[in-house]
Amino acid sequence: MAEAEHLEAERRENVARQAEADRLAAEALAATEAARAEAAALEAEDTARLTPPASAPSRKVARLILATHHALPDDQRPAAPDMYAVSLETVQDALGVSHTVAGQRRQAAADLIATGYTG
Repeated sequence: MAEAEHLEAERRENVARQAEADRLAAEALAATEAARAEAAALEAEDTARLTPPASAPSRKVARLILATHHALPDDQRPAAPDMYAVSLETVQDALGVSHTVAGQRRQAAADLIATGYTG
């Protein structure tokens, strides 16, 4: 009986170690993907010839869109973030800009997300 308990304890320990290794591998993969996405977004900004200060509002709106997307329940979340999930009024309030500029920033944010920006 003691041997069986010992074997079961070892099995549980091995399962816990494997789960931890899987978690660490997933974190490393996520960090790598985030770095790649950030690099792609920076490249897209370079292509658009935006200076970092000029692109900061678009990145802020992109983060709003991404946060709204991730806040949805799994069964209601579309495959890709939808820029229309964040209203122009929300963008106006967040950036202190006009309705027209809010629309431009929201579109620029959607473009960033489409090129891999993940916030």
